[in-house]
This record gives sequence, C-alpha cells and structure tokens, in this order.
Amino acid sequence: MLNRRYFMVSIMAAMTTSGRAFGAAIDGGPYFAPAEEAPHARTWLCWASTPSIYGGGRYFEDLQESLARLARSIAEREPVTMLAGQEHHATIRDLCGQNVEIVGIETDDMWARDNCPLFLKSLSGKSAILDLNFNGWGGKQRHNKDTKISASIAELLGRPYLKAGVVGEGGGLEFDGDGTLLLTDSCWVNDNRNPGLNQEDIEAELKRQLGIEKVIWLPGVRGRDITDGHIDGAIRVVRPGLLMTSGYPGDRSEWGQVLDESKAILAKTKDARGRNFEIVEVPHAIAPRSSSPDLFTSYANYYVGNGAVYTPEFGDKTADSFAVKALAELYPGREIVLLNVDRLYENGGGIHCVTQQEPA
Repeated sequence: MLNRRYFMVSIMAAMTTSGRAFGAAIDGGPYFAPAEEAPHARTWLCWASTPSIYGGGRYFEDLQESLARLARSIAEREPVTMLAGQEHHATIRDLCGQNVEIVGIETDDMWARDNCPLFLKSLSGKSAILDLNFNGWGGKQRHNKDTKISASIAELLGRPYLKAGVVGEGGGLEFDGDGTLLLTDSCWVNDNRNPGLNQEDIEAELKRQLGIEKVIWLPGVRGRDITDGHIDGAIRVVRPGLLMTSGYPGDRSEWGQVLDESKAILAKTKDARGRNFEIVEVPHAIAPRSSSPDLFTSYANYYVGNGAVYTPEFGDKTADSFAVKALAELYPGREIVLLNVDRLYENGGGIHCVTQQEPA
C-alpha cells in the first residue's frame, strides 16, 4: 500500500475529453506538468548561501559569480527571481544587476531544480505548487531552509499547494508534457527517500500528481553521487519522442554501463502516445579547462528558456562546438547560449540543476 504520511490533499486522477491524464482536481485543476520547452512565466533560482558547503573564501565567491552570470543571461529573455535571505540581497544586486528580482526566502544552497517546487498547470491557465518534500538528497546535506522553499513560494504567489506522497527532486524527473515520464530507480526506490515504497507505489503517486500516463524506469547509479543518479545529468527529453544523451563514448565505468543499459531500454520502449524514441548522443567534454577531479562534463544538463538554450562551455573547443551544433538542431529557432560556469559543474551539478521553470 502507498505510504500516505506526506499527503496534504487526497488526489484523484482525472481525464479530459482529449485523453490527457491530469493530477489534482482542486482549486482550478486538474493539473499537469508542462514540458520545459513550453513558454515560461519566469525562471526561479536559489542563492548559494552557505560558504562552508564549498570551503568558503575566494572559491565560494567565484561560485556565486558563476550563478549570477547565469541569472543575468536568462534575465535578458525572461523574468528571473532569485531566492535568498535578506543578508545576501546587496551582494546579489551587485552581481546580478537590476534585471533579476530578489525575494526574501531563505536558502541553504543553490540547487533550485531540487529544492524548489514543480510548477503545475491546468488547461484553463491556472497553476499550482507541488512540493516533493526535499530532504537533502536523502539526508546527505543540511536542508532546514531548503525544505521550506516550496511552501514559501506557494504562500508568496497565493497558489494552491500540493504536498506529494513521495520524496524526491526535480532533477530526478524528465517529462515531455504529453504523458510520459522518465526517472531512475536508484534515486526514487531508495530508503533514504522513500522507505517501504516500491516502483509501483512511486509510479502511482507521480502519475496522480503530474498528470502522467506512462512511467519509464531506468536503472541509474546508486550511492556514487549526492543525487543517487539524477536522470537530468545524462538523459533529457527534447520533445515527445526525441531524447538527448551525453556520455563518454565507449565508457566502461559504472556510469557508462548504466547509460548504455538505459539507451537499450529506451530503444525497446514506446512513449505514452505509442511513439518510438529517437536518441541523439552528444559526447562529454574530454579536454576541459578545469582540472577539478569532480568536474561534471555532461552537456545534457542544459536549460531551455524562452527563446534560448543555456549550455556549458568547458573550454574543449571540439566538444563545445559539437554540443552547440547538436543543440541548435534539436531546438531550432532558439539561440544557443554558451556560458563558462565551471564552478557549478565542479560541484556535481550544472545549469539545469540550478534552474526551475514556472510555466506561463
């Protein structure tokens, strides 16, 4: 039986006459999770507020400057809101300029994909906040402030607030806005987040909350990074039926073997509408400028904004150029914005990990 200790409201699945599945039918619902490439009302970011997580000093300041560089770039094309305690506002204003809105919601860390809510939408244009009960990636990091962010945003915006019956993070979900969800077993079926729940339990709850019709489970890598193998580091939904992956060609590490296994599963699977998946592969950077042993060099961790795609520039001219050309073909009509944000990628995440879209 599904453990319901987290439920705030009782969720019943609903279907429209078009056949699309929806989640909670309350306060203007039923709701669903739109695709990332759908128009945004804004992008939400969280300030890196705890120097001790990153060793403090000049390195921490460089990290903040990288986050601000990303915020300024996105703000050229859509509204951006940065969450931070009041004591950080002057620094943020200096680094981000006037185009970035600052809101006084306290944060522990900058990974907005995980500590911010999912923003749901209804066909009538209403929106709601879904709290995935962020617990510091299974208790691996302090999160007493981050775990309150979803409720604070719901209160700030005056939106319906839904509390999921599972624990997880936005970086552990890839959905196409058309009924299909991809996720990893290593992240979700894990006692550090969902003790006592199996795939069927978790799948049923995510279908209800996100308006999903088909869930595709991929293996992931358990216990090797803080996220337990978030899917957005290696496999991304471009649009229904089209995926992008990024890895090292011929990689026989555990990560490489799991990516190959995932691609084999996807090659034999159809999406919610019966489409086969087309997979475009973009190799990792192999000659990056940063010498950090923890550098995350996947191009899959990009972010799709209004009119643009934001992707890392690692200093590997061949790999960077290939990634730009591939993304331009995958997202025609959008500008491909290359950014040097090495400090983000040296800490296990990237551009997608520090952003969260709010649908228009």
